[in-house]
Amino acid sequence: MSAPRAHGDVDLLYPADGFAVVDEFLARGDVQEIEAKRFPHKRAFEIDGIMVELFLVQTDETGSFTDFWGVARHDWPADVFAVEVDGLRVASAMAVTGYRAGWEDLQSKLQGR
Repeated sequence: MSAPRAHGDVDLLYPADGFAVVDEFLARGDVQEIEAKRFPHKRAFEIDGIMVELFLVQTDETGSFTDFWGVARHDWPADVFAVEVDGLRVASAMAVTGYRAGWEDLQSKLQGR
């Protein structure tokens, strides 16, 4: 989808109803949580100098989604977790391109939240 390049962080989609398991992991102190990025839809931590951001992907009767502060909802395609590479599930191309395509609209909904 794009040429390899340097990245400042790693973004991961976390399929769950909430962050209870992640919060337990962060509370152990094995990694340094980035508390400025603790939101209802996101958790972040640093490991080996790399920021890792986890975006909560919940499921309801209409499918998979991320709820940004109750102000904006991003609906993920049905195949969001369908791709597996060497035993690791990765976001589908449709999920990534759809999120990128909706970025500006999402940001406009979040203005002034």
